[in-house]
Amino acid sequence: MIACSGILFLVELFADKIPVFDLLWNALHTFVRVPVAALLAYGATAQLSSGWQLFATLLGGAIALAAHRGKTAVRAAVTLYPEPFSNVTLSFGEDTLAVFLTWFATRHPYYWAAMISLAFVLVIVVLMRWVVRALYSMLRRARKKVYLIFNGV
Repeated sequence: MIACSGILFLVELFADKIPVFDLLWNALHTFVRVPVAALLAYGATAQLSSGWQLFATLLGGAIALAAHRGKTAVRAAVTLYPEPFSNVTLSFGEDTLAVFLTWFATRHPYYWAAMISLAFVLVIVVLMRWVVRALYSMLRRARKKVYLIFNGV
């Protein structure tokens, strides 16, 4: 198990540095990370009543989905840049943040780690709204240009 985890860690470490492969790798992980996060939340709340355990399971899956969608959206935006440095820099930043948050969560597991996680989720939600609005605006402008071109205006 440790050898398999080590191999997957190395694949993840290098997959993040290759722009298009990284996007596909993250899309594949959407179908793995979200259910696993929900299962971890389910197992971690075994002492609660079944209603609260279900709520924690859904909340764990929803938070994982929001975080993963935010990460994938940022990766998709960065992949558009032709130079390789932005992908590598973003990847090293993610790796550093993951190590820091893992260490921090083991030292301060409840209050501070929960507050940091909540802050990140809120930032992701705000950024996702901003990205969606920007995309809608871009599509409206493109639709208007296409309309003007086809109608000879």
